[in-house]
Amino acid sequence: MKNIVVLGAARSGKSTLAREICHKFGFGIVSIDAMISAFEEIYPQIGIGHHKDCKKLITPFVAAYLNALIYNHPQENFVVEGYHIALDDAVKIFDAKLFDIIVLGYPKLSPEEAFCNIRKYERPYDYTTAMSDEELLSVAKRHVAHSKKCEEDCRLLKLPFYDTSFDRQYVLAKIIDTLQMKAK
Repeated sequence: MKNIVVLGAARSGKSTLAREICHKFGFGIVSIDAMISAFEEIYPQIGIGHHKDCKKLITPFVAAYLNALIYNHPQENFVVEGYHIALDDAVKIFDAKLFDIIVLGYPKLSPEEAFCNIRKYERPYDYTTAMSDEELLSVAKRHVAHSKKCEEDCRLLKLPFYDTSFDRQYVLAKIIDTLQMKAK
């Protein structure tokens, strides 16, 4: 079975899917968000942070890290998950022989529906919990726009896009089923 990369819109189910893949298949996890948090805390001068457009800075690091990980642990599989890698960069750095890329988003939601879903699925430590409803609605608008861009980019790049707009748990379960079928 190949390594798996889960990318897409923020709050679309990427971390949930990655944890389920780890549980079902025994994969290790590589969290791009955790990498960014570490850079933000230890090397703030670099300019890598969650609330910055740092895709061009973090992508080469992720590529080098994954190459080293594969070289040092060739018998192990892992799932990479995060928001901060552009899809056109992903197809360049994730070798199709070694990685399956999965993209999640919710392009069919209105910003108000996305707002409700974010509140529904947020965990106590998520960055959205401290936001006012007005701030979160503004964020939801950006996330819906990003979801639509992800869907379009997937069409152009011929990547699988999974719409988590409605019945997210069902969609994530179907992805796991598909991966189980591929593993046989």
